[in-house]
Amino acid sequence: MFTYIMADFFPLIRTKQLKSIWEFSTGVLIWRIFISSQNTIVGETRNQEAKSTSFFCVDARTGKSLWKEVEFDEPWWIGIETVYDKWIILHRFARPDMPEHRGIHLVEHATGKLLWRNDDLIFWFVYDQKLYAYKYIFEKRLGYEIDINTGTVLNEYADNLDILHELRRQVLQEESDGMQGTKYPELYSQRQVDSEVATIIRQITGGNALEGWIEYLLRSNILLVSYYRKENSSASGTLENILTVYDVERKEKRFSEIIVKGVQVPSPDTFFVKDEFVYFIKNQNTLTALRPWKS
Repeated sequence: MFTYIMADFFPLIRTKQLKSIWEFSTGVLIWRIFISSQNTIVGETRNQEAKSTSFFCVDARTGKSLWKEVEFDEPWWIGIETVYDKWIILHRFARPDMPEHRGIHLVEHATGKLLWRNDDLIFWFVYDQKLYAYKYIFEKRLGYEIDINTGTVLNEYADNLDILHELRRQVLQEESDGMQGTKYPELYSQRQVDSEVATIIRQITGGNALEGWIEYLLRSNILLVSYYRKENSSASGTLENILTVYDVERKEKRFSEIIVKGVQVPSPDTFFVKDEFVYFIKNQNTLTALRPWKS
């Protein structure tokens, strides 16, 4: 008859490996994504060959598409400015060869339909159902208060822009407070990290990580680590990005996968956390969600 000591038996009990709970594939490059107050993810995709830009919106918990492949009259020089409440705000460019934004397209969040547009003004910020914009006339900056529902200009600010600057500071503080539920990774620095966490990160990366490009986030005994390394099979020195989910309490990996291959340069913020979900873009074209925590 055998007697087992629990400490000896425990290593045989393995936590179930994480699998993606949903994936949303676009087939083309996902350029930017925004998490909204409506608990959706709004995205911008770009097709380099066709020089076309489209937009999508999915439920953040289920991955169900609310709408996708929405395009507007400008096929390429257009992008997401911000997402606010029931609206998505897009911008165009002053000139195709210049990064300066110009023009405002207000899109309905629920449907992806264009509600109104203003081709002359530049988006500034939104506050209390009003959109604030500006433009320059003879090097002088003019501010505008716009009814966000209709696009009607309500007020013009010429010599009293200080009022809008102060309002903008208030908006920035409120936006910062409102994003407390969304967490982005930090760049790893051994001097600033707990020694146990630093040891785990070294074990995960195996000393092969591209220096200065290890990102991590620790929350409730779950450690998320994202890092870049050179592809062994590539003669051109391209990189691959690995995301690992590690259970600190059980001392085991729950998930580890190459999420991007063949990239020339690394990018920051390779994942983010909202509620009990981890979100990342796999293969540059598939929005993916994991759920390592219980709600």
